[in-house]
Amino acid sequence: MELEDIHVKKRNLWLVAGGAFGALAALGLGKVSGKIRPTAVSVVREGYAFKEWLAGKAEKVKEDVEDIVAEGVHQYKQDLATMADTVKREKEILEKIDKLVEEKLAKLKPEQPEQKEE
Repeated sequence: MELEDIHVKKRNLWLVAGGAFGALAALGLGKVSGKIRPTAVSVVREGYAFKEWLAGKAEKVKEDVEDIVAEGVHQYKQDLATMADTVKREKEILEKIDKLVEEKLAKLKPEQPEQKEE
């Protein structure tokens, strides 16, 4: 048997090495799992508790932001309504002033005599 025709690529070597390492880890984990298991369970439990705590905090922040946005939108709409009402009142006042000025000017104008055509 000649080895000249066998070409082993670097990738294939990594796959074989990874498989061997995985097999050794599985065999070793079976022996050590009795000792490590309670610690692993505790770590997972604490990690899950932290995730739940963080999710609760995130939900609270989300609710606070939604409340702030809703309050801001409500105040904006109130301000618009107030501004529209103010503009309407100003317009009415200006129209009254315009009418009074026209009446005063009409009273102050001397009546012009009609010019006769010759």
